[in-house]
Amino acid sequence: MPSVRIWTLESDYDAKAVGSLAEKMATHLQLDQLSIQVSGKGRLPKPRKGGPPPHEILRRAVQNYLKQDDCVIFVIDSDGPMSKNQRRQEPNSLFNQIKQIVNDSSLDGRVYFAPAVHELESWLLIDCLGISCCFAGKRSRYRENCRQKLSSHPSLSRLIRNKQPGDTENIVEAVAGGRGSKEYLIDFSEQILLGLNPNMQQRNIKRERYREAMAPEIADHLVMNQQTLGRNASLRKLGNYLARVN
Repeated sequence: MPSVRIWTLESDYDAKAVGSLAEKMATHLQLDQLSIQVSGKGRLPKPRKGGPPPHEILRRAVQNYLKQDDCVIFVIDSDGPMSKNQRRQEPNSLFNQIKQIVNDSSLDGRVYFAPAVHELESWLLIDCLGISCCFAGKRSRYRENCRQKLSSHPSLSRLIRNKQPGDTENIVEAVAGGRGSKEYLIDFSEQILLGLNPNMQQRNIKRERYREAMAPEIADHLVMNQQTLGRNASLRKLGNYLARVN
C-alpha cells in the first residue's frame, strides 16, 4: 500500500487538521489504497550550535521518512504577500528550507510542497456550513442532522450563505500581520455563536470562538466534494500530490 507523509512544520494542531482534510480528500478522489501519515512541528529537528545548517538537518529527516514512506508533502501557511516576501528574505525560514529540499535532484518526485494559501484557515473556510456544525453540534437540538437543520434555519442559513467565500484564497492580509483568513474565521465563529444564542454574553463568545486548537475539530466537520474543493486551488493541489502517490 503506498504511503504519503504530510509534514506541517509550523503546528501540531495543523498536522491533525491537515491529516483529516487529506483523509477526506483521499475518499473524495477514491484513493482507497493510500495510507496517510502526518507529522507536526514537534517532529522538526532542532539545529545545534556548530552543527549542520537547518535545511541540511531537515533534509536528513526527510530522507529518514522516505525509508518508510513513498513521498513527503510539506504544508505551511503561505500568509499574505507582505509576510511571504519577508519570509523569502530570511535564509533559514521554513519556506526557504523547503524550497531547497524540493529542488534537490536526489529527491526528485518524492518531495512536494503544498502551501496553504493564505493560512490553513483558508482551507477550513471551503465549507462554512461544516464550520457552523462544529459549533452548533455541541447543542443538543443540532446534534443530529446538523447540516440539514442549519440549512433550513432562516437566519442561520442566511448568515452562512452570506459569509461563505467563493474563493477562500482571496481573503488576504493587506499588510503584514493584518486581517486574513484566520481573523475571518474568528469573526464568523462569533457570529454563528451569537446566532445560536442571541443572549450569549461577550465574554462567553470570546471563550468559545475559533482558536487554532479547534482546527482539527473543525476539519472533521467539513464536507469534501467538487463544490467545496472548487473554493481553494491550493487545497486541490494537495489532492493532486496525493493522487500522484496513489
